[in-house]
Amino acid sequence: MTPRHLGFSRLHYLCAFAAHPVPGTRLGVGRRVDVAAPRAPCYYIDSRVAKVTDFLKTRLLDTLSDQIRKIQKVVNVYAPGKRIWLEGVGASSAGGMTNLSDSFAAGFLWLNTLGMLAHQGIDVVMRHSFFDHGHNHLVDQNFNPLPDYWVSLLYKRLVGPKVLAVHVAGLQRKPRPGRVIRDKLRIYAHCASSRTHSYVRGSITLFIINLHRSRKKIKLAGTLRDKMVHQYLLQPYGQDGLHSRSVQLNGQLLAMVDDGTLPELRPRPLRAGRTLVIPPLTMSFYVVKNVNALACRYR
Repeated sequence: MTPRHLGFSRLHYLCAFAAHPVPGTRLGVGRRVDVAAPRAPCYYIDSRVAKVTDFLKTRLLDTLSDQIRKIQKVVNVYAPGKRIWLEGVGASSAGGMTNLSDSFAAGFLWLNTLGMLAHQGIDVVMRHSFFDHGHNHLVDQNFNPLPDYWVSLLYKRLVGPKVLAVHVAGLQRKPRPGRVIRDKLRIYAHCASSRTHSYVRGSITLFIINLHRSRKKIKLAGTLRDKMVHQYLLQPYGQDGLHSRSVQLNGQLLAMVDDGTLPELRPRPLRAGRTLVIPPLTMSFYVVKNVNALACRYR
C-alpha cells in the first residue's frame, strides 16, 4: 500500500515555476493570481493490494496532509500570498479499484480529504472523475449517484467556506515521545452554508467521520448546548456493508426521483441538549441552528 507522493522532481518544478513564472501566465480567475499545484495526483492506495479495511486506517487518511505542507512551504517561500488549488485527488491509481473506489468505504477518504484540506487553507479542490474509465466515479454507468456523489452534495449544501476550530475534551491527548495520536473519530467544523434549508447566518455545521467499530457519543457544550440540531446521517444501504454502492440518509435510501430530479435531503431534527450518538463506521453532518456565532455572521 504505497500512496503516490509529491516527489523531488515535482517539488523542484513547483519551486522553479513559483520563483520564475512565464510572463503573462495567469492561473485561476478574478483579480488575484492563484497557484495550482503541478499535476501530481495523490492516490492513497495501491489498487493492486487494496482491501476495504485500508479505508479505516488513520495513517492512510493523513497521507495527503504531509504532502500539502510541502507544497505550502514552497509557495510561502517563492510566491507568498498566493492561494493553492488542488486537483486530481483519488482513492487509488490505475482507474481505481473494483467494488472499492465506488463504495461507501471510499467516502471516508473523500470526506476527510475535504475537511482536512479546508483546515489547511486550500481554497479549491477539483475532482475530475465524474464518470469515465475505471472506478473512481461519482456516478455509475447509468448515471445513478454513487456514495461519493451524495457526500459531495451534502458537503456543498451544508458546509460553508469558513473553517472553525474544534476542541473535543477527551480526544486532545498528548502522545508519548515518538508516537502520534491518530484519532478514529474525526470532527470538522465550518460555518453553515446559508444558501439552503434557510439556515440563518451564524449557524454551524459539524461533519464527523467515525472509523470506530463502536458508537460514540458527543455532548455539545458552551453556546451550542441549548440549540436545535439537524442531523444528516449517512450509512451504507443493503447487505454489502462498507462495499455497498448505495447510501441511506437518516435511514432512507438515497436515489434519484427521475432522470433530472434529486431527492429531498431531509434532516432529522434533534432537540436542544440531546447527546449526539454517532453509529460505528459512518459519516454524518450536524447543523447547529441559530448559534449566532460571531465568526459566521458576516462573509
